[in-house]
Amino acid sequence: MKLNIWNSLEKNKTAMPISIGDLLKERQCGTAVRWGHLEMIPLFGSSSSGSFAAPEGAIRLTKVTNYGEMILENQSKLPTIVPLHLGYFQKAAQNHAMCVSALLAAGESREFKDACCIQAAEGGYIQEADERFIILPQPLREKALALRGEENYSKLWGDISNFNKSIGLKNRGHLDELKRAYQPELLRTLYHLEASPEQTGAVFLCNNIIVGVELAPDANFWNDLHRPLVMYCYAPLRLINDVAGIEASTGETLAVEKPTGINDIESSWIELIARRQERISGLLNQLRALPIKSTQVDQELGTNQLLTIEVDNFVGQIVLQDNKAAYVSLSRTG
Repeated sequence: MKLNIWNSLEKNKTAMPISIGDLLKERQCGTAVRWGHLEMIPLFGSSSSGSFAAPEGAIRLTKVTNYGEMILENQSKLPTIVPLHLGYFQKAAQNHAMCVSALLAAGESREFKDACCIQAAEGGYIQEADERFIILPQPLREKALALRGEENYSKLWGDISNFNKSIGLKNRGHLDELKRAYQPELLRTLYHLEASPEQTGAVFLCNNIIVGVELAPDANFWNDLHRPLVMYCYAPLRLINDVAGIEASTGETLAVEKPTGINDIESSWIELIARRQERISGLLNQLRALPIKSTQVDQELGTNQLLTIEVDNFVGQIVLQDNKAAYVSLSRTG
């Protein structure tokens, strides 16, 4: 059932955020970092610190019961959040990924029957796995979320084929070929877009356009999210641009002509930092102003709510804790 955000607010004015600004209001932005076509604005701060177990240590894929069906277990003593579009690569088995996020109580094990196979012609079930997870590439996220609830293991193969073609690979539904072909480039992107100490989220841009908003409950949770988000979700956007022959824009650099001393250089540096910050503030203000068009409550766990939300040009899922954003994963559509 789709809920109209404005109707919801009439009934309970504190129940739902009304804009992205409400989701971001506890977060402070740091200095943006750029690598080629990609840019990351790190975010800091959260009121949900310590409330959720970090996913890499907590979540275990215990079994694939059938193609497109996964059992995930939270092995922590705290509740945890299954990151949106979490997936696993494993040799000699049919790789799988989730179409949704989820809240798992401490010790809870749950079967998800609307997962998707992300390898079109590989037999065998993934065995119990506590290895590092991936997150689906950004161009596949809108499509995967739209397929939630549909029990069809092959439902994403056509979209994976199109994605592979866009990065110069064979036109077939094997997402693992991304890793085989481009692992060094994916790692280089990770090294250039490193996480900052105490970082709790990020806004990702490609060609100076915001393509994703990612928030974690705390720095420990973000440490587990940062690698799969940068390597597998957003780094492929660089590959798409490279294959298409699109040149990366460059950030403004320090330009000092015939400085008369260190004071000239220092003054130019301060002005450059101010211009950079003004640009980032403008981008974030545009993002904050976006109203949330629709929300759907998918799950409740104590004071936590998992919602699917739609914003102008963005779609994704969020977790609210006491009506404050603990987790956000929004991806640009189209």
